[in-house]
Order: sequence, then C-alpha cells, then structure tokens
Amino acid sequence: MTFDSILTAIESTLRGPLQNTHMQHFSAHALLNDQLHLDSVLIINLLLHLETDHGIDVPEREFSKDAFKTVADLIHSILGSEAEKPIGVTTASPSPEGAEITVHCVVSCICAAIRRQEGVDFRPFYFGTWDSDFALTPDMRLSYHSPEMSHAHFFQWATKLYGLQIRSWYDHSQNKSANLIHFETCLAQKHPSEDLMVLVDMYHLPERENKFNQNPFPHFVLIEGTADPDSWHMNDADYRWRGDLPRAAILNAMAQPTVAGGYVLRWDQVAPPKPADVAEYFNKTLLADHNPLTSAVRDIVTHHASPERLPAMQDALRELPVLSLRKYAFEHAFAFFWEELDTPFADFDAECDRIEALCEGYRQFHYQAARAAHTQDQTLIPEVLQALDRLDRLEYDIKAALTAQFDQWCALKLAPKTETQGELA
Repeated sequence: MTFDSILTAIESTLRGPLQNTHMQHFSAHALLNDQLHLDSVLIINLLLHLETDHGIDVPEREFSKDAFKTVADLIHSILGSEAEKPIGVTTASPSPEGAEITVHCVVSCICAAIRRQEGVDFRPFYFGTWDSDFALTPDMRLSYHSPEMSHAHFFQWATKLYGLQIRSWYDHSQNKSANLIHFETCLAQKHPSEDLMVLVDMYHLPERENKFNQNPFPHFVLIEGTADPDSWHMNDADYRWRGDLPRAAILNAMAQPTVAGGYVLRWDQVAPPKPADVAEYFNKTLLADHNPLTSAVRDIVTHHASPERLPAMQDALRELPVLSLRKYAFEHAFAFFWEELDTPFADFDAECDRIEALCEGYRQFHYQAARAAHTQDQTLIPEVLQALDRLDRLEYDIKAALTAQFDQWCALKLAPKTETQGELA
C-alpha cells in the first residue's frame, strides 16, 4: 500500500461509486471540502469504499477533525504519520481550534448581538445547547431542522438573561414575496442598535462554502446593508465568517421553499445577566439524567438492525455530524466557570480533552454505523451499540463534572451575605 496506489483508489472511487462532479480539481493537493465538496458523510462513504472495494485498511487515527484538509492529508492519515511524503506534496496546517465548528446557528446569532455590548459575557447562553432540539422523522431518520421546531425557548431566555429584545419581522400569514419586500424595508429602516436575523438555504449560496454539503441547508445568518445597493453584508456568526455577497444571491437563498423566518435583535439594552438568572437557566437546561441525542441514535440503530432496514441506516444518521458538534458547547460552560472560579487551567484543559473525546467518539461511532449499513453486516450491530453506550457514559461524566463546578459557582455567587458583608458592600 503506497501513497500513489491510495491516490489512484481515491480517484477511482470518486469518479465511480460516488460520482463526484468536481473532479476537475482532483489532485493530491486538492482541498477535500472546498474543492471536492466532500463533507464528513461523503468522506465516510469514500473510506468505506476504500476498505471494501480496494482492501485498504483505515486506521482510527484518521478521524481527528484536524487530521486532514487535502487528499494528501487523508492518504498520510491512512498510511500513518511516519509515511514518507512524495516530493511537492505538503500537509495543510490545521485551522485554529474551533474556527470552523458549527454549534447552533440561532444561539450564535443571538450571542453575536449580545457581544455588541462590551464586557457582557455571552457564554452562559450556550448552557444546554449540547442537548438542544432536533427531529426524529416517522421513518426514524435524524434531522437537525424541522419547520415545526420552535426557538421560543432561546428568545425568551435571551430577554430574561440579557435584556435582548427579539421580535419577528417575518409574517407567516403572508406569502414569500411579500415577506422579502418587507425584509428590504426593515433593512432600509433598521435602528443602528438592531441586527436582522434571516433564515437562508445555504445550499443556494454557492458563494459560501457548505461545510456539510446539505441540500437543503436551513441556516440563520445576520444581514446588513452596504453602500452598494446591489451588495449586502452577511455575518455567519456560527461559522465565524463575514463578507459582502450579491443582494440577489441572498434574496434567492431566502426565497427557497425550504426556509421561512427571521427576527429583529435589539441589543442597546443588553446588560450582564444576574447570577440568580444564570443559575435558573443552568438548572432548566442541564439534563443530568438524560442524553437525548444518544437515546435517539440508539433507537435509530435498533430500528434499522433488521436485514431489510440495515442499508437505510447510513442515510438515517446522515445529519449526526451536525448535531454531535453541538457538544462543543460544553467548552463554553466550562470556560465560564473556570474564569469565574479562578481554577487551575489544567483542570479546564482536562475537561476540554474529554469534550474532544466525546466529539471524536461520535465521529468514530458514525463510521462504525456506516460500515455496518454499507456491508449489511448485522453482526456489527452489538459493537455499534457498545460504542454508543461508551459515549453515553462519557457525556454523563462531563455533565457531572460541569454540575460540580456549577455548585461551586453557586456557593460563591449565590451565598447569602452576612450582616458584616452587607455593611462592607
């Protein structure tokens, strides 16, 4: 197994079974996502074909989120870091930690508005995002978005915690054309202390990379006008990207039947949250005895365990990468308590390692489940469920550690003042 033989196998798989339509960019230097449009699910399919069609052993080390950006990176991950690189091929440097991680587009847009006020800590608003809502379709498919899904919980707490005022500019009783006209009016007349939050179908914005190659890809962003009437400024708070795009392109992405919605965020009255409200929000959102995602995934695997359903399990779990990345929200919570309690950095770093292990574990689990579906091998199902059980236990451990820090924080911030303390205050 050599670099060149794996390169040939990858090219053959992309041109053949995966029918990739971007092969004009293919080379060892090609970027997997930006040029070949391979998201995490397509990479899993590619690796499965390398295993089953070409007999190439895929080691677990390749699953690290920073392991590869290019075709060459992928090959070196398969061969091992000690493998000799061919002349002229370099490995892309990993991006800054979390720089392109999506957690939750609604929460990220709200936090972008909160951060407009200097000195206000947005991190408590990420509490519970690790367990935020998703959909399980009647045919037992996982979905990160549903038209019936409500974000009222986030809006109510953004107001209670921070004083952020939120109202809908989108009128669901009107047709799409009327709403787009109304949006342009809102954009022209918006107050300097307002942000306009818009639901777009990112699949119809080819100017922006679609990290997960979803179709459709409903996603909330913030839109501002510019000096050029034909150009609008888009702030994709969740992907930490901002830039000017053609007005017509954004309107087209808003006009798709797959999306409908938008809000006005008024942030001039935003203020730091009261400790008692932060504590209430934590208690409302921390599900100490339930991990909704692992429970739903377990139901999906069990449902698809029969021979006639097993091939469909891969598609049923297609959106798992979008949802499992929400677990990185735990880092915001630990970072908040770490600074508030002034605990050693090593303790915080250890929790970040466990969170990374959880997200990494989901990537490995996804590959195991996809392999079982791809090979239609029922004997792999017990191993798949055991991997899920390990993730369940790890997440419970993370929640227990976070609860312990929360309890310390409550003792510090919510302890009743003595008479002497009151006089000193």
